[in-house]
Amino acid sequence: MIKRQMIMRCNSDAIVIGGNTARIDNPLLTVREIHCDHQPIRVIISHSLTFDPSLKIFRQPPLTFIYTDNENAASNRLSKACTIIKLKPFSICSVMNDLYIKGVRKVLIEGGGNLIFNTIKEGCYDEIRITISPYLMGDGVNFLNGKELDLKKPSVKLIDTKLCECKNEVHIIYKKI
Repeated sequence: MIKRQMIMRCNSDAIVIGGNTARIDNPLLTVREIHCDHQPIRVIISHSLTFDPSLKIFRQPPLTFIYTDNENAASNRLSKACTIIKLKPFSICSVMNDLYIKGVRKVLIEGGGNLIFNTIKEGCYDEIRITISPYLMGDGVNFLNGKELDLKKPSVKLIDTKLCECKNEVHIIYKKI
């Protein structure tokens, strides 16, 4: 699972997570353990901007953007460790548009559940990849954070299913219709 994740990161221009994922998981969001010619931009979506400045994502390269609608964005103490971008009106689609203007073409959204739910709800995605593995991860947030999408018709089409080379995981790929 780790190697596949690193390959997906390497094939991306940006990796996006929600604020809770940054606070709880404290990820680096870098490509490791495989050769990659670049490190993707790291992006956090946060309304509160309540982060411990000692989080790994703020202590080392590559570049980190935080997108927010928080009125206090300009005076936030994190402004030296990352670039805080305030958007009004705020939506996942407005974040994706801003990233596109910055030259980002491939975005990997790693979570969490609220971010994934809102991305699908707003329709700001091209593809959904799900990995089913036998690893017990504790009581983390599930795929859509326990929420139901009120869709009148299916919004995705199953494109592919694969058994991992490790014979221990199933990979499912959906495309947006």
